[in-house]
Amino acid sequence: MNKLEKKQFYNQLLKLAVPISLQSLVMAVLYLVDQLMVGQLGGVAIASVGMASKIYSVISVVLAGLATGLAIYAAQYWGSKDRKSITPLLGLSLGIGLILSGSFTIFVFFNPRLCLSIFTTDKEVLENGYIFLKIVALSYIPTMLTMLYSAVLRSSGHVKYPMIVSIAAVGMNIILNYALIFGHWGFPELGLAGAAYATLISRIVESALIVGAIYRGKLPGAGGIKELSSFSKALCIPFLRTIAPIVLTELVWVLGEACYSVIYSRMGTAEMTAMTVTFPLQGLTIGLLAGLSGAAGIMVGHKLGENNNAGAFQYARFFVRIGVGISLLLGVLIAVLAPLYVSAFNLTVEERRMATSVICFFALFLWIKVGNMMIAGGILQSGGDSKFVFIMEASTTWLLGVPLGLLLSWGWKQPLPWVYFFLSLEEAVRLVIGYVRFRRGKWLKQLTHQGTEADCSA
Repeated sequence: MNKLEKKQFYNQLLKLAVPISLQSLVMAVLYLVDQLMVGQLGGVAIASVGMASKIYSVISVVLAGLATGLAIYAAQYWGSKDRKSITPLLGLSLGIGLILSGSFTIFVFFNPRLCLSIFTTDKEVLENGYIFLKIVALSYIPTMLTMLYSAVLRSSGHVKYPMIVSIAAVGMNIILNYALIFGHWGFPELGLAGAAYATLISRIVESALIVGAIYRGKLPGAGGIKELSSFSKALCIPFLRTIAPIVLTELVWVLGEACYSVIYSRMGTAEMTAMTVTFPLQGLTIGLLAGLSGAAGIMVGHKLGENNNAGAFQYARFFVRIGVGISLLLGVLIAVLAPLYVSAFNLTVEERRMATSVICFFALFLWIKVGNMMIAGGILQSGGDSKFVFIMEASTTWLLGVPLGLLLSWGWKQPLPWVYFFLSLEEAVRLVIGYVRFRRGKWLKQLTHQGTEADCSA
């Protein structure tokens, strides 16, 4: 790219990446504050929220897969100047999302102990965690609305609205946490249940604000029932074929992570507590760099929508270099600050030692994790290469990561930090496979086309 093109690239990158990163960062900060506040209640409370959060992560990543598919098509439609197809595409996604989130809500709400028993047999954790999980289950539908409407806004370049709304929701959540967990300002002292109610209320308010902003500002996606339900076969079938592997990829990934949590928790409550306190920091770091991945998907998708494959590949190459470079520097900083971070929690000496070691290993593998996030999550998906990503994710997780984790923890009885280290090697294998696919350019595809002739249900 010449100087002018580079300037335009970086201007657009900052315009998209900064708000997306801030939104992800704010959400990670919320999780961190949650853990710090709950952490004052002791190790059992920390482990309880950690287990309950794993249940939430299942539905959230499935919905994130749906939102990713929506964002891929919306970005290409926006790039090809086909604005009309975005609203019915959103309507189709909302229908699928309502079925998924509604089903999860009903099942988890009525079976919280059953869900938690998958991850742990600790009676104290089960008794405390089920209360938190039952209340949080009611937030799944509002979460779905926020994810899908935010995906449309980001893909069309309106990234400030989701960021502003998320910041407002996080502020509310922190205030409610403080009031309801500890009983300040005349509110009842509810402990873990208070944290759950704070989460539920803030997510309802967040979804109301984001949907309200879209319709008030007449932004992309602000259609009536007729427009939202006007999706056609020409729109519906390719979209479903694209999102199916994406949703399956997210599901396979989160089930793999859930399996890792089972491995950690069955090693002991101390090990699960040590792992749980590292999650907010990991989320904070990944959230900080999520804007790059999101911007990559949007900007590369716009180029593909313009049928400019050369420009799309050039953009993608820049994004990979930027992401890896930043994550290398960030990894060093995290390793240095790891002991200070762990000291903020009410942990035993052994729990602190394990948590610090895990964070250092996380810092070591950060550039690899971010490389995968950029290539698989942002670039390959932007061209609809979702089937390949699914095969890659599923094979490395279930043929390498899970068997290795079971062998190391239950077979060879290795300590928690080394189990985490060897499990992270799966990320390195995935990066090599993804990078080869990226360089070959088979993902460079234009997915969008005109036509809304027949109703999808015909």
